[in-house]
Amino acid sequence: MMKDKLERLIVMGTSDQYSNGIYEARKDYQKIAGEIYEDDKSYESQMALFLEWYVFDRVDIDTDRTIIETIINESRDSWPLHLLQIYEGFATNIYGLFGIKKIRSDSITVINLFDNKKYEVVEPDGKLLFSKYDLFEGRLVPYENSYHFTGSFCFHPEKAGKFIKQQIEEVSVNQLAYKKDLKKMKSQLDDEIISLNKTEIKIDKLKSKLEKSNSENKISKIKMEMAGFEAKKSDFEAKVSHMEKLINSFVHEKIIREGRAAHTLLAQKLSYMHLIWERSRQIDLNDIYRN
Repeated sequence: MMKDKLERLIVMGTSDQYSNGIYEARKDYQKIAGEIYEDDKSYESQMALFLEWYVFDRVDIDTDRTIIETIINESRDSWPLHLLQIYEGFATNIYGLFGIKKIRSDSITVINLFDNKKYEVVEPDGKLLFSKYDLFEGRLVPYENSYHFTGSFCFHPEKAGKFIKQQIEEVSVNQLAYKKDLKKMKSQLDDEIISLNKTEIKIDKLKSKLEKSNSENKISKIKMEMAGFEAKKSDFEAKVSHMEKLINSFVHEKIIREGRAAHTLLAQKLSYMHLIWERSRQIDLNDIYRN
């Protein structure tokens, strides 16, 4: 069962082997998401969200890895393949602020408001857990060719929807700019690959001519021409390799890491607002969900 695998991961991720920084991490987390107490109504869900953040999202500065990435890396040679594949799938989890699009008897359709992508999610208790206009923080994990929520949520009041969507638009500005930059970089890479392919075609044609030629003079000229194209080929290969590394680094640092951090920061700020709202229902909602 997915829940069993997830629970095992959280237990591993918070064990002595991986929990050296958990107390400092909790302090950092609570600076943004607020300090929670056992008598808070959402204490258990807030603690679950923190533990998931610690295992799935918090990046260790020294290793540039999350806890789940470290666990997978260290267990790669000892875990059976099917278990490794499950946790590698978990590492690709989708964290976001979700809205409900449709509720069925055994599944729901949600939209991740960070990128407006829709997901079909296996949820047998969907009609009990969710309502049509729910807006909530959550995390999707792939399991057995389907998406599942981890079960840790922070539900925001419907009336806060307009404010939350405005905040999402603001944090999305940088990501939109990065995606434009990425598109340009990929276009440049495509140009270099096209030039490389054309050069390889010319070299192949020259090789064919060389095989058919009997004249020493022609053979010498063909070889000289081939040498020029081989040099160009090496140059294009170096450019392609360089561009691929740049793109991979850009995607990792700007699109994945920085994008995830911005989304997490916003979700944690909203979680704190929810905590205040939960504790102080006499305060007007608009005085809580605000900048």
